[in-house]
Amino acid sequence: MRTIKTMVSVAICFLLFLPFWGLEVQSREGPLNQIGPFYACIAAIVCMQDSVEKTVQQGRARLIGTGVGGVIGILILWLAGEHSAPLWFGFLLSVGVMLTIWLCDLMNQPAACSIGGVVCCCVLLSKSGPERYFYTIARIVQTAVGIVIGVGVNMALPDNRNKKKKEDET
Repeated sequence: MRTIKTMVSVAICFLLFLPFWGLEVQSREGPLNQIGPFYACIAAIVCMQDSVEKTVQQGRARLIGTGVGGVIGILILWLAGEHSAPLWFGFLLSVGVMLTIWLCDLMNQPAACSIGGVVCCCVLLSKSGPERYFYTIARIVQTAVGIVIGVGVNMALPDNRNKKKKEDET
């Protein structure tokens, strides 16, 4: 059933962002290019677990990590500026990942550490200029959408494990 729930979650994420699909293809720059199903689908897949409780836990960790990594990345960009010397920027990148992991651990969310570090790196390394800020906001929002959809689908569709256990016992 987890496979079916994952499939339904991904389909809903894709359909939700479908109106933006044409905008993404036509607009190569600017905030509209950041709107799409990619991170929502990933969050729905990663967060879907064999129970609603585990899905919520995984979703919480993913959202916290994404948020912390995004905020740390933006703060480093704001403090360091766009044109820092490469070695200095590399140092700040590694400090950003360390701060992200430290904050996630401080919040007692060790499962958020890895995605937080990844998002911090993505914010700092994958885009330039204002695109980085749009990317960060879009990534956090899309991740949240995917998590909400994954949890909702997991709650809405039946869990056949208990039914199968009862049948096996009789």
